[in-house]
Amino acid sequence: MTEPQENQPVKLTITHYRKPEHTHEAFIRWITDEHVPLAIPIFRKHGVIEYTLFVTPPSLNDSMRESLAEYQPSWQVADFDCFIEYQFPSMEAISAFMTDPEWAEVLEDQVDWVDIPKALVSFGHSTSYMLNGKPVNVPR
Repeated sequence: MTEPQENQPVKLTITHYRKPEHTHEAFIRWITDEHVPLAIPIFRKHGVIEYTLFVTPPSLNDSMRESLAEYQPSWQVADFDCFIEYQFPSMEAISAFMTDPEWAEVLEDQVDWVDIPKALVSFGHSTSYMLNGKPVNVPR
């Protein structure tokens, strides 16, 4: 599917790098133990359908970097600490969420943890083609 369908949920993704004074482990603990519990009520308020934290530990990335070079030498292993995925019902919901003063309060301490200028944000739609080991949405 190349064009989004009307009323299709919108995915917002963001990559985060930790500030160098924090370890990867401490950074992920901050997100999961401190940030997420504060964020959940705001997620609910704005109808967030899904929030996923994709953690990219340096130990795993480092071990795979060498192996990957054998198969795909032009590929680079991303070095961010995590990739966050939000799924919203609409772009309007994203706008309301991002401008909510309560969300701004939740984000206050991220300046201590997140290397904010390095963040990379994207907006789009996703379609699953494998779920629970079974093909879905395949035309044939």
